[in-house]
This record gives sequence, C-alpha cells and structure tokens, in this order.
Amino acid sequence: MPAKPFRIAKSLDKLRAQINAKFPNRNKLSDGWIGDPAHQSTSSDHNPHINEVKWRVVSALDITHDTAHGCDAGKIALSLIVKRDPRIKYVISNGRIASSFKTGNNLPWAWRKYTGKNKHNHHFHISVRAQKALYDSETAWKF
Repeated sequence: MPAKPFRIAKSLDKLRAQINAKFPNRNKLSDGWIGDPAHQSTSSDHNPHINEVKWRVVSALDITHDTAHGCDAGKIALSLIVKRDPRIKYVISNGRIASSFKTGNNLPWAWRKYTGKNKHNHHFHISVRAQKALYDSETAWKF
C-alpha cells in the first residue's frame, strides 16, 4: 500500500497566510514546513507524524526573518508567546524556546535557552499541538 499523502496543519497554513497578507513582499527563503533529510531521521514536528485516515499531518512551520520588508520573526514569535494561543506547542526564535507546557523546571510560556543545532536566527519556528481541534483550527492568529 502506498504511503498516505501529507499536508501542513490548517492552523499553520492560516498563520502563514496571515503573515503573507501582512507582509506581502517578505523574503521566504527560510520558510518551510516539511522536513528535509536532516529532519527525517528525528522526531521533528516538520515530519508528517500525525496520522489521519487520509493524510499524515506536519505540525511545524518556519517563517523567515525579513525586517527589510517589515517581517520581524523575533517580534512575531514573542507576540505569539505573549498571546498564549492554546494551539501552540512551542516556539523557537533567536536561540530561545518557549513551550506552552512545563518542561523540567521551566514554566509554561517562559523563554529558555535553545540548544539545538539551528539557533533560528533567520526564521522562527512554531509547532502546534497534535489534537485535531487545535492543529486544524482555522481561527485567526493574534500576533
């Protein structure tokens, strides 16, 4: 049986559309949602890890930092964390990560140092929770 096709979570597609509408001329060089080969051997949310009947769903999105065209990825990431949207699993930006849940001694929604290979200085990363009502919500994002 062939592998099921994959798609981006509808909530992230909505966020990307909103950012594109607000910053129509922004650079999209570091944008992405589907994992490259480096991601495929990991548990990254850029992999289609949510299994639905017809689809596999990717629950992560990267948005390019492009202040020349008004799109400040760091400010958007901070705004998303401040708003505490329940769809968010975590956000990574400028060497920091904030999760919507407690991790070890780290409180929910609090920035901490990100120790991954990519510091996310050229884009911000957002992952959404794996519950369908959240990842496929098309409610407008506030940022």
